[in-house]
Amino acid sequence: MEEVLRFLKTYEIPIYIVIGVGALWILRKMAVAWRELRSSLFGLERENAQRRFTSGLTGFAFMVLFAISEFILVSIVYPDFPNTQMLPTATLQILATPTITLQPAAVTTPTTDELAPTLEVVEPGGCVPGQIAWTFPEAGATIQGEVILRGTVNVPNLGFYQYEFTQPGATTWTTIAAGESPIIDQPLGGEGSGRWDTSLLMPGDYLLRLVVRDNANNVFPACILNIRIIAP
Repeated sequence: MEEVLRFLKTYEIPIYIVIGVGALWILRKMAVAWRELRSSLFGLERENAQRRFTSGLTGFAFMVLFAISEFILVSIVYPDFPNTQMLPTATLQILATPTITLQPAAVTTPTTDELAPTLEVVEPGGCVPGQIAWTFPEAGATIQGEVILRGTVNVPNLGFYQYEFTQPGATTWTTIAAGESPIIDQPLGGEGSGRWDTSLLMPGDYLLRLVVRDNANNVFPACILNIRIIAP
């Protein structure tokens, strides 16, 4: 179901175009059949014209139903379906690239560590030791390359959890992956999971968020911590 929803969302515009072209072609056939039906003098001709008109009407109704179904699936079902936003391709943020300052004597390119300010460590918000918590990385940690994210998700009536990242000041979060089984200081998402390739992201400060829901879809307070990513 998840793959179908992603396909319908990705090709939403082409699907509408195909539906529109198909509906116009069917309407043209219906118009021809209607003219023949009105001008037919013999019973057999009228019967054939009536059959083509009815067939066209059925096809047009199918196109309308298909268009309504596509709209409902991509506009209502897709945004609320769990995990449909998992694993998007990381986008390089050009505006976040450090600015190189020209020195009077020579032009030098400072390193990432020289450009970046000291990372202010904040207390992880919403984290409850033994229930909802990050165990790797820790708040204020510096990471690089591919890492395995670890944590604890051990709440009553667990439904599922997902872990996400963003940059400070951003309003949207990108989902890394998700899981549905309780874990205690284990890779997030289950055995063999939890991998996060930070080399695809621009070096800088980021926030990690662990969002947990119970089986009634109630959301626990998110466990958030700040980290810094450096170039591998």
